[in-house]
Amino acid sequence: MDVECSQLLPDVCGVLVDNRQLITDDSIYEKLLDWFRCLLETVTAEGLLKENPCIPELFQQVLRIEEVDHSLLAFAIRLVGVLAAQEEGFKYLMSDGVIQNMFGERIYTKDTWKDASIRRAWIQGLRSMVQHHEALRFLHLGGIIETMLNLLMDSSLFVASAGSDLVAYIFVMFVKLTGHSAIDRVSDLPEVALRILRHLEKLLISDVSQSVTQSLKALTAIFRDCTDTMAEVLWPRIAELVNSLLKQKPIHTAPHLEELLLAMTRFPVLCNPQHNLWASMKQALRSLSPFQAGSLAFGILKSKSCPQDVSLQAVCVLLQPLDFILRSSTTDFGQPGFLDEFVSDPAVVENLLSEKTSCVSLLCQCLSHLTELCEKDCLAVSFPHSSIQSSVLLILCYCIGQAVSSSTAGSNLGRSLIGSLRVQRSALDAIGGLSRWPLIPDSPIKTCNVLTAYVENPETDPTVLKKAFQASLKWLQAWHTSDEHWAEGRRFLEGLCPVMMKRLCSPSWEVRDTTLEFITNITASVEGHAEVVHVLSNAGIPQLVLDLLKDPESYVRASAVTCMAQIIDLTHTSVETLKCEDLVPNLMDILCHDTEGFPRRAVVKVFCNWLKKGHVQKFQDSETFLSQILEITCKDLDWEVKVNALDLANFYISQILEMGPSQSCPYTIGLPSSKSSVCISDALMKCQQVGLFQALLTCLCDCDRPVALKACEILFAVKAELCDGDSYSSKLHGRDWLEHTIKEQQVTRRAGSGDGQQCPEWITGVLKKIDLENMMCSLSKSSDYLRETPLSLLQDIKATLWGGEMHDADCY
Repeated sequence: MDVECSQLLPDVCGVLVDNRQLITDDSIYEKLLDWFRCLLETVTAEGLLKENPCIPELFQQVLRIEEVDHSLLAFAIRLVGVLAAQEEGFKYLMSDGVIQNMFGERIYTKDTWKDASIRRAWIQGLRSMVQHHEALRFLHLGGIIETMLNLLMDSSLFVASAGSDLVAYIFVMFVKLTGHSAIDRVSDLPEVALRILRHLEKLLISDVSQSVTQSLKALTAIFRDCTDTMAEVLWPRIAELVNSLLKQKPIHTAPHLEELLLAMTRFPVLCNPQHNLWASMKQALRSLSPFQAGSLAFGILKSKSCPQDVSLQAVCVLLQPLDFILRSSTTDFGQPGFLDEFVSDPAVVENLLSEKTSCVSLLCQCLSHLTELCEKDCLAVSFPHSSIQSSVLLILCYCIGQAVSSSTAGSNLGRSLIGSLRVQRSALDAIGGLSRWPLIPDSPIKTCNVLTAYVENPETDPTVLKKAFQASLKWLQAWHTSDEHWAEGRRFLEGLCPVMMKRLCSPSWEVRDTTLEFITNITASVEGHAEVVHVLSNAGIPQLVLDLLKDPESYVRASAVTCMAQIIDLTHTSVETLKCEDLVPNLMDILCHDTEGFPRRAVVKVFCNWLKKGHVQKFQDSETFLSQILEITCKDLDWEVKVNALDLANFYISQILEMGPSQSCPYTIGLPSSKSSVCISDALMKCQQVGLFQALLTCLCDCDRPVALKACEILFAVKAELCDGDSYSSKLHGRDWLEHTIKEQQVTRRAGSGDGQQCPEWITGVLKKIDLENMMCSLSKSSDYLRETPLSLLQDIKATLWGGEMHDADCY
C-alpha cells in the first residue's frame, strides 16, 4: 500500500464508523472492496492487517455499534471474507474473534439478519473465505452449515439464488480440498458434502415448488464444476428422483430440469448405457412442454456424445412445429408432413400454434435453434432439407398474407402470423442459414420468389427489410460459389435491381441506408465475379449511389461513400479517371464541408484504402492530393476523422521507410536496403512534400487523447530509424515544449520566404528532443485515471464526510 494511502486509511475508517456521518452512496463500499482485492494480489492479507491496525479495529467497532448501518455491516462482512481468503489472514482475524462474530451465531441471531442485504453479504463473504482447510474447519462450528442450507428457502429471491450457488460451491470445495475427488461411492464423500447432498435430495422430493427449484439449481451448479468421476457417482444417486419429477403432470420445474440434464451432457463417462442418462433425456423430451423440450433438444443436438436414437428424437421435437406448418397447409408449398413419429403430443403442439402469443413464441424459438444448427458443419443426424426449407418459406408467406389455407389449422396460423415482425425476422434468419446446406433443385426458385416479395413489398418494416437483404446476400454467396447454380443467382440479382433502385429513392432514410449496405456487401462478398458488376451497372445503380452522396441524411451519405468506393474497387475503374469526374471531387467536398462526422470518417477510410491498394500513387499529383487530405483532416473537429487520417499517414510513412507489410509502393523503388543518411534524408523530404510530419506533430498536441496517442505511436515507431546513429538530447521535453517549438517555427516560416515546409534537419532535431515514451505512457491512460486511483478514492471519502461535519459546525 502506498504511504499516502496508508496515512489516510485510519481517518477513512474513522469516518466510516462515525454514526454522525450518513453515507448515501453505497458505491463507496464497492470501490473500497475492489481496491482491497487489487491490493491482495500483491501483498499478503496478514501483512496488510498488521501494517494497518485500523482495518481490524474497524471490524471491532462495527461489531460494537448497537444500531449499525446495514450497508456498513454488509461491507465489513464482505471485506472480512476477502481478507480471510488467505489462510494467514484467516488465522489473524480468527485470533481477534472477527471471523466468529461476523459469520457465526452472533450475526445470524441479531435483528440485522432480517435485512436481505446482510444475508446476501454473509453468503458473499463466506464464498470468498472458503479457499483453504482452515475455513472448511470453521464451517463445522455454530450451525453455519444449517444456516446456509436454510437460506435456500429464503424469502428474498436474490438471497435464495446466491444461497444455491454457495451450497454448490461449498460442496465442491469440500470434495476438492479434502482430496475426495476420485471416490467410488457416495458414502465416501466428506461429512459436510454428504449432508448437503441429503438436504438437496430432501428438497427434491418436496411438494413445494420452490424447494424443488432450489435443489435443482444447486445440483446443476455442482455438476457444472465437478469432475467426471464425481459426476459418475452422483448421477445414479439422483437419477430416480429426476425421473420421478419428469413423470409429474404438470412439471412446474421444467426449465431447471432442462438445465440440469444439459449440464450432464458434458460428461462422456455418463454416456455408458448403465447410467441411464439418455433414457432420462428421452423421458424429458416426451414429458416436457414443447418450449422446454425444444430447448433441451437443441442442447442434445449440440452434444458430441449423444446416441443416434436420442438425436433422432431431438430432431423430431425440434422440427415438430415446422412439420405441423406443412401438414396444415394446402398452398403451393403444401406437402405431407416429414416426420414419421411424434415425440411431443401433437395435440399440445397444435393447441400452442392455434393461439397467437404461443404460436409466435414457439415458432421464433424453433427458427432460432434451426438457424444456429445451420451454422454447424457436422451434425449427428441428417435433416430433411427440402421439407424444412418449404416450411420456413411457408411461414414467411403466412406473415405477408401470401399463403391461403382452407384447413382450420392453416386459417389459425394465417391470423396469428400475419404482420408478425418477430416471426418474419426469425424466419428470414433461418432461410439465410439454410443457404449453407446443399442446394436442392427447385428450392432456389421458391426462395427467390419469397425473398423478392419481401424486398418489393412497400409495407415491409425496415428491420425486416434488412433481414431480407441479409438472407438474399447469403443465397447470392451460395450461388456464387457454385458455377452450376450461378445462372439462378444472376436472374435473382437482375430481378432485385429494379427493386433496389426504388428502395434507393425511398422517403425512409433507414431503407435507403439498408439498401446501400446490401449493395456494398454484394460487391464485397462476390468480388472477382464480373457479371455482378455488369448487372449492377446495366441497372444504373452506380449513378444512383453517386447521387446519394448528397443525401440529406448523414448516415446515408456515409453509406453511399463506402458503397461507391466498393463498386469502384470491383470495376477496377481508373481512379485517375474518377479524379476528373464526379467521385473524387464529391468526396473532397464531403471531407471539407460536410457538417456531420460519419460521412467525413467514411471518406478518409476510402482514401486510406485507395492508398493501400496503390490507386492514389497513380495520380499525377498524388503528393498534392495527400497533402490536401492531411491538411484538411488535421483541422477536423471529429477525433475519429483525425485518427483515420493518421492511419493513412502511418501506412504512407511505413511504405516510404520500407517498414510496412507491402514493398510495392512506387516511392520505395530504387531505395537501398541498408538505410544510409542520404536515404533517410530522401525519405524525410518525400514525407515533407505531403506535410506528413507537420500533421503528425500537430496531432501529437491534439486535445483529443486518441488522436495524440495515435500520432505518438507512429512517431515512436519511426524515431529510431529516422534518428539512426544520432545521439538523443540529454534532456527530453514534453507537449508544452513541442507546442512552443511548433509556434516558433510557424512564426519563422511566415517571416521568411520559405515554402512552408520544415526541413528534415528540423524534424529529426525535434524528434530527438521529444520524450515520446513518457508521452505515450501518459496518453495510454484513461482521461479519468487520476480520479480512479486509490488515493483519490480515500481523499474523496474523507473530504465528503468530513466536509459534511464541518458544514454542520458552520451552520451551528
